Amino acid sequence: MVVESMAARVPLRDVEVAIVGAGPVGLMVANLLGAAGIQLAVLEANRGLLGLPRAIAYDAETLRLFALIGLLGDIEPGLIKNPHVRHLNSRGRILLQADMPAQGPYGQSSLGTFYQPDFERVLLRGLERFETVRVLFGHQVTSLLQGDEDAVLSITTRSGPASLRAKFVVGCDGGTSRMRDLLGAKLVGSTYAQRWLVVDAIVRGHQVNQISFYCDPSRPRVELPAVGERVRWEFMQLPGETEEELKNDDLITKLIVESTRYREVEIERKAVYTFHARVADRWRNGRGFLAGDAAHLMPPFAGQGMNGGMKDAVNLAWKLSSVLKGFAKEAILDSYQQERAPVVRKMVEVSRRLGAIIMPTNRVAAAFRDAVLACLNMSRAFRAFIGRGGVVPPPAIGRSLLTATGSDGLVGQMMLQPTVATLEGSFPLDTFQACHQWMVLGVGVDPITMLSARDRSILGVLGVRSVCINGRREWPQTLELQCNDAAFDTWLKRHAVRAVLVRPDRFIASRLNMKASDLQVLTAFEQSLDVAAPIAA
Repeated sequence: MVVESMAARVPLRDVEVAIVGAGPVGLMVANLLGAAGIQLAVLEANRGLLGLPRAIAYDAETLRLFALIGLLGDIEPGLIKNPHVRHLNSRGRILLQADMPAQGPYGQSSLGTFYQPDFERVLLRGLERFETVRVLFGHQVTSLLQGDEDAVLSITTRSGPASLRAKFVVGCDGGTSRMRDLLGAKLVGSTYAQRWLVVDAIVRGHQVNQISFYCDPSRPRVELPAVGERVRWEFMQLPGETEEELKNDDLITKLIVESTRYREVEIERKAVYTFHARVADRWRNGRGFLAGDAAHLMPPFAGQGMNGGMKDAVNLAWKLSSVLKGFAKEAILDSYQQERAPVVRKMVEVSRRLGAIIMPTNRVAAAFRDAVLACLNMSRAFRAFIGRGGVVPPPAIGRSLLTATGSDGLVGQMMLQPTVATLEGSFPLDTFQACHQWMVLGVGVDPITMLSARDRSILGVLGVRSVCINGRREWPQTLELQCNDAAFDTWLKRHAVRAVLVRPDRFIASRLNMKASDLQVLTAFEQSLDVAAPIAA
């Protein structure tokens, strides 16, 4: 990786992908494409990483993605895993409570907090592994000119104007995205009337060990444990208050003292935010794409802001890699918005509903909410649903040409990640599926035997991993694994799983059957058969 803080000392070289924005999402896209050997440049207007702890919550998909690019071990020491989650009313009574298991069905902690500057530093250092990656700080994109084969970015640097030619451009430049304007996209949705004060503070010896949503009509607030000796508080702005008043250190200290037992705090960061529930009307225009906050903004109550951007990153990156390597036509890139936008809209709605629980300031409305939730909590099924985090839908993608047709509920789900065993020991399932690799998985059957000759040829070029769980292989390429995970076994029985095709982003593309007919989802990759040499699995 080449890192430059000012203008390039040589003319900017053409690249395959230009990534605009060096936040967590842009850096994740860069790591994913770097792992595929794609020539790329990351363009960041600032002179270095921004270094602000804006996002604070992770989910299992984000951790699984860090493991996929080989950087999970670098961030794990700085994670607060599986804190309890409580929604409390003004009298301190529990309205909702969730207690996540140590390891969820996707092989990682389902929920926790982190320190965003640490994430960004790890992702930036991760790019040092790739000779094909250049990171250009102090490079601000000012215009975009698209052609049939590539796009040209005009750039302002401290040393003067420059330009860069790329086959594709990915805008990861945040909520005020310049790339969104250049691609002619608009955010559609609403903006909350309420504003919130967000405070990151250092509190020596604090004992904040859970995520608490105080649904108090006198002033709704949130308290989260952060990494090290940090605590984050969020306070809703009340009518008549100004942003300047809220950001006054004396008022902030007063708010913390009134709502906690802590008297000495060191304010590290303070900001007043307006929350949005908005999604871009188009995520692609020609050779340009949007990801992360550039494509969608959502309220923070479901913790899906940055996590949603990470899901964008992995969905788009493997498809760009497939096109650039000649394995698929550019038409597959339209599936990016088709698969991600419906899920994002659903998550925005979940966030809005959670906000509706937290934010009422009318005491009558708050009392009605408390009564409704008290009745619902009388149901054991409701308590179990909330307790396992059921409010947030499980990982999924919308249907596209890269998913099987029909109403099979298995298609579009994320593949579970149980612990599996070999003669060498026990490992997470992802250990045997590399970054950008397809997998066929059979249970009690060799999945290769359930593929047509055409599909075996296509997947062979793509470097597929074939796995047989709790069975015997019939083809020498298939890996035999054992699994005694009860939750995985329950999932297999519930969906009558015999064999599946799993995409590089770990979503199930299709169910396999004994007919071994050609899979529709692989038609888009038929041109891979013209590639001279297959990739080693």
